[in-house]
Amino acid sequence: MNYEIRKTKNEYYIYSQSSKILTPSKNPLKTKSEKHAKILIREIKKRLKLDSHSILNLTLFSQNLSKIDKIEISKKIFKVLENDYVLFRNFNDKLLIKDMNNKFGAFIRDFSLEFNLPLQVQTGFITKVKNKNDKFANWLENLDNDRFTALFKLASISDSIILSYFFIKKKIRCKRFFKLVNIEYNYQQQRWGLLDEHKESDNYFLKAIQNINLFLKITNNL
Repeated sequence: MNYEIRKTKNEYYIYSQSSKILTPSKNPLKTKSEKHAKILIREIKKRLKLDSHSILNLTLFSQNLSKIDKIEISKKIFKVLENDYVLFRNFNDKLLIKDMNNKFGAFIRDFSLEFNLPLQVQTGFITKVKNKNDKFANWLENLDNDRFTALFKLASISDSIILSYFFIKKKIRCKRFFKLVNIEYNYQQQRWGLLDEHKESDNYFLKAIQNINLFLKITNNL
């Protein structure tokens, strides 16, 4: 099947047999750049829609978001934040706890100061995050669909809103993000070794992070 990119004003649309490609919500699939459109065509041909972290899937997810969708997903985001991975030390290994404190401490402090949230290591108890007037809730509400999608997808694979926030703010790069969300896992690997199935899982996880990073770049013309 042949595909064609047509530019209208500052937006690019993908056509197949003279008809616009539509999202599941029946809106025209559009991009801000020709590069983004070309990637979508390539992934459509490869049938990558089922990969939840492909550029195609991320784009469709973003463009399908309604206000109601964002409200419901925001509830999930708050839940992840209440149980954020970087806040928990539910083990007794002193070396690992020290390493996590060193690597996560600045992020916890800066996130707490940015949004005036009383984050507590070990309990992760948050008193203000459910307040609709809270700074984080307001920031989240005003986030554009593309960054909202990236935050949610990153949080879903990392169990950390805090690290995901700093990722989309360009304070953490892909490989560092991968290492940070796998500190405990990598610590165990050093002790017990790395199995082949773990390598495959690691590769998929890193690829997902890289795809989300690329999605952020091409949707913001970076």
